[in-house]
Amino acid sequence: MKNIIILTTLVTCTFLVSFILSFNTYDKNATDAVLTANASPIEVLFEHQMNEGNILLYRSPEGDELSLAFLSRNFSGFQYVESSTQYDISDLETQAGITYVVLPKSSEVPFTIYAGVSANPDLAEVFVMEPGFQIAHSASLMESSADGDDLYVWIAASPDFTGTNFSIMGLNTDGQIIGDIEHDGAQLTIHSIDTAQAQ
Repeated sequence: MKNIIILTTLVTCTFLVSFILSFNTYDKNATDAVLTANASPIEVLFEHQMNEGNILLYRSPEGDELSLAFLSRNFSGFQYVESSTQYDISDLETQAGITYVVLPKSSEVPFTIYAGVSANPDLAEVFVMEPGFQIAHSASLMESSADGDDLYVWIAASPDFTGTNFSIMGLNTDGQIIGDIEHDGAQLTIHSIDTAQAQ
């Protein structure tokens, strides 16, 4: 009788494990999870691990689409949750001096995330401002080398951000503005910068 109970328990456990694994939608790493959801090649620029999940900043191989994804993480691996894409980023950087992509907070994403890349070595600081904030949120700035390009990646995340109305400003080491954009929820405004004065 004891052997029958042990055998029944083992068979049941084996069946449950194989059932769970057959429906497992988790990938080994964040890049694979995005590739599973996206089905297009990507070039990862930055990955940041947080308690709530992973943030992945990536671009298309052509380099003109910048995307930001949030992925959940557990013992099984990573699962794509949500992403956002900004198009024509080379034109945006030429006109505005800075690029951005924003992934707003949702029921599945616990905070609003702002991020961007720049090829401008003079970029020293990036500030994100929303109407409800008295003080600009300073973004973390990191150097990233992708495909031999020297890129500067910036990222800011907060559960208090909305991702609707915002301004993003890039400064050089002297505190001069070298990038300035504003979004009012419907329209993007690029504030022209006189690059000769900003040098």
